[in-house]
Amino acid sequence: MHANAKTGTGTPDLCAEFRSAMGRLASSVTLITTVDGDSSPHGLAATAFSSVSMDPASVLICVNRSASASPVIRKTKLFCVSLLQSEHEKISTIFSRSDMRGQRFVEGDWKAGIHGIRYLVDAQAAIFCEVAHEIEHGTHTIIVGNVIDVVLPDVQEPLVYVGGRYRRLETPTSIVRQ
Repeated sequence: MHANAKTGTGTPDLCAEFRSAMGRLASSVTLITTVDGDSSPHGLAATAFSSVSMDPASVLICVNRSASASPVIRKTKLFCVSLLQSEHEKISTIFSRSDMRGQRFVEGDWKAGIHGIRYLVDAQAAIFCEVAHEIEHGTHTIIVGNVIDVVLPDVQEPLVYVGGRYRRLETPTSIVRQ
């Protein structure tokens, strides 16, 4: 065991250090959206997103079970991941804060996609999925979704989060969608 290793799980020191360590990981910022049986939209901001496989095309999201969208995703088995651009900082903040829940889907240019799930029209991409697997771990549900549709606008500058704040990446102007 490393001389500075912490023992036990969930200790305050270990949790704080782990949170600090994860804060150093640069992540793309996404919005995860869904729609309930009454066609009301729900969503949250997330950085816990990854591709899983190309065959079948699938992604992974991690959703805190206390998030208001969590039970809706688990019931409908549908969600969309909008990959945000640098200009979406304000929208990300709105979707990150429960006290701003009433302002979600007001800011930005939204459109209903497959199954009526809203996506941000000027996002880098919108990836629509059906839930294939769910794994509960700690406070979160790890959800693997099979991709059922993709919307690809022109590539712009991604919104990235690291060190407790939003960052911007310089991207070549010559990037062209293949």
